Amino acid sequence: MATAAMTFARPLSPSERWFWIIDQISPANCSGRVRLYGRLPLERLERAAAALVAEYPLLRVGVRDTAGGPRFGGLAESRLPVRRVVSADPEAWLRELDAEMVEGFEVGMGLARVVDVVRHPDTPAEQHDIILTISHVIVDGRSLVAALRKLIEFADPPAAVEGRGDAAVSPGRLPIPPSDELIPVGARGFWRYAYTTLYDQLAALALRPRRLRGTRPVPLGHRRTRIVHRVLEAEAVAGLTSDCRRAGVTVHGALAAAVARAVAERAGPEAAGVVGIGSPVDFRDALVPQPDRDELGIYAPVLSGFVRYGPGMSLWDMARSVNRQVARGVRQRRHLATVAGMRFGTPRSVKSGWRIVELIDRRAPWNVSVTNLGRVEFPDRVGEWELSGLLLAASNSCVSALTVAITTAHREMQFGFCYVDGMLTGREAEAFADRVLGELTARPDSLVEQVSAR
Repeated sequence: MATAAMTFARPLSPSERWFWIIDQISPANCSGRVRLYGRLPLERLERAAAALVAEYPLLRVGVRDTAGGPRFGGLAESRLPVRRVVSADPEAWLRELDAEMVEGFEVGMGLARVVDVVRHPDTPAEQHDIILTISHVIVDGRSLVAALRKLIEFADPPAAVEGRGDAAVSPGRLPIPPSDELIPVGARGFWRYAYTTLYDQLAALALRPRRLRGTRPVPLGHRRTRIVHRVLEAEAVAGLTSDCRRAGVTVHGALAAAVARAVAERAGPEAAGVVGIGSPVDFRDALVPQPDRDELGIYAPVLSGFVRYGPGMSLWDMARSVNRQVARGVRQRRHLATVAGMRFGTPRSVKSGWRIVELIDRRAPWNVSVTNLGRVEFPDRVGEWELSGLLLAASNSCVSALTVAITTAHREMQFGFCYVDGMLTGREAEAFADRVLGELTARPDSLVEQVSAR
């Protein structure tokens, strides 16, 4: 089907160019996984992948490094490759997800791929772990999950019968401007960007926040991400939500506070201090015009937070601090100013980008972020299939040590502790994850612990 989107081409925006630069140094990928119970022939999943490509212009382009800078350009063959793995091992999907974090994209050849990990094929117990991976150059966590949901819906047998799973009749979307160009005028300008940058730097100088201390340094170009997976079951999620409501804090505040406590524990024996935590904030609603909720793109800039810990500081005290700082940053539109101002600070090339990346790696006030998508609109059933286990994972690339990615769907909360291999050992990352979930569940007034690793 010929659409205007098939000829889509433009320079990368400053925020896209930033992720392209760090991806050239170390992979910058986003992955989503969902478990599907039921029969799913490979050809049906491949048709759904073709329909997803027809839906989104950004899945029909690659990135070319030109004399004028990196540009999106149409691919000779627009396809979303699907790789199937059959294994009786219940942990095979997690190994495949680990591999997706490590394997970078040949960005000139495409920016997305699918892995289907199958257990018990051709039996009544057949199940699939569907993993969709897209380069961080064109997505954030929320838009990645939206694309994963559409992939499953396109694969639904009635959709295929009705033609909705057929790429040849998909109406597709027209390209929209990148988020950088949708920032409202009042949040733009060099001085707003300079104020936001200076604010974080002065706060860091005054507070001297602690970062996650790694076991050993890992060179930027050698950093690869691995994942520790944890699940908070339905009753424990309800207990956490209820406790947050009684304490007057958001669930994100409690999650970030628990992570900050675990970072502080690793930082050293000091009884009190400050931990730096990054909180991505979805800003779609603030853009003009507002993009569709299912649009692909980078719509979640990070706000820096400085969380105090020490004797007498409860989890709820720390959570309130997180909430106040995020609310103040949004009210001041610092997240908007940061993205709008990237045109002043984003390097033009990988060569010049190395120096900026090295500087950030040494001096950033935080190297841990908490990416909490909250309750995600993802169906429990599609057609005859039951769905569960919605999980998000993100490569740390070269400017972070740990990303804690959290989704709440299917009556459970899924955690992906995405850590730089070597900066933490596998055992240390497991212990860190258990420490965080212990903080969230082992409270005197909480429900019985229901934490599982599965």
